[in-house]
Amino acid sequence: MDSFPCTTCGLCCQNISAVPELSGYDRGDGICIHLVDNRCSIYEERPEICRIDHMFEKVYYKHFTRHQFYLENLKVCKNLQISAGLPEDQQVKFIK
Repeated sequence: MDSFPCTTCGLCCQNISAVPELSGYDRGDGICIHLVDNRCSIYEERPEICRIDHMFEKVYYKHFTRHQFYLENLKVCKNLQISAGLPEDQQVKFIK
């Protein structure tokens, strides 16, 4: 897998209250203040924690292979999508 298979559902940006690094971006209800029309309005300048590949290369390569790191992120992503009732055909797909 060359990059994280994001489906651009925006659910990670709607559930930032559990991410301490993003507390300054929380509009008070767990949704990022920069989420506009279900898109990141500061995508090119978004925080490091929002950049999966960057965070892997900077921190998590010490603890996981890239594939393992993607799988851990996919688990969280999939759970958010299931909890939100996103149709299965719009959910992330796990890759081997």
